[in-house]
Amino acid sequence: MLTARLVSVLAAATLVAAVAASPASGRWYGSDMRGVANATFGCESALVIGALGGFELAPTNQRSCTYRHTGYFGSLRPTAVVPGTGTIKRIQVKSGPNPARLRLTILEGSSRVDTFTGADLPGTYTCCTARYVGPAFRPRPNATTTRRVDVRVFNVRSKQLQTRIHASDVVALSAVGPGTLPLSITPGLGGYANGTPLLTGYFPLTKVGEPRVDGYTLSGIDLLFRWDFRPAR
Repeated sequence: MLTARLVSVLAAATLVAAVAASPASGRWYGSDMRGVANATFGCESALVIGALGGFELAPTNQRSCTYRHTGYFGSLRPTAVVPGTGTIKRIQVKSGPNPARLRLTILEGSSRVDTFTGADLPGTYTCCTARYVGPAFRPRPNATTTRRVDVRVFNVRSKQLQTRIHASDVVALSAVGPGTLPLSITPGLGGYANGTPLLTGYFPLTKVGEPRVDGYTLSGIDLLFRWDFRPAR
């Protein structure tokens, strides 16, 4: 099982910034979908930082995995954390020539909050535990696939002494079996320039109710996945 080797504070800061964005009525969140699905591997492998520097495609010895977008450097665009309580109505995935079967996955992360102000306490954000894994579907090869869904998501804050928590859902994708992943490996692999995407992967996929803190985060890889969020009325 792979362990995170990038500085996790960068990923957490991106997620917290995404929560601050205000919800809109029916709009796409997630990847900007500008990249090309050029990954030639599936869950059986993962790009990692090499032992002697550089990057290498390492075996995971797994047939399933979960990936979540961890944001773009210098951007407040919500990419994985839901901006409020509401419903995901559609998802889109951009695939290469031999896509793996995918499952919409909802993870949950949380922070402790200040009892008086309700603000998140720095350094207390933890992620993630899966609470929903949808049915498997296979995207169309070399195309953008749109799939209708109806999945409730939550962003809840409580200042009560017995709770004192800010819980927010995180939208992710799991893959199962053979086939390539909807990933765009950019020239900025491992870099920190503004606009560089961040990606976190879990091997094997996250199971419902199973806390996972073993995500491996790497910059320069874009998860080509976005979701249509409708806020609760």
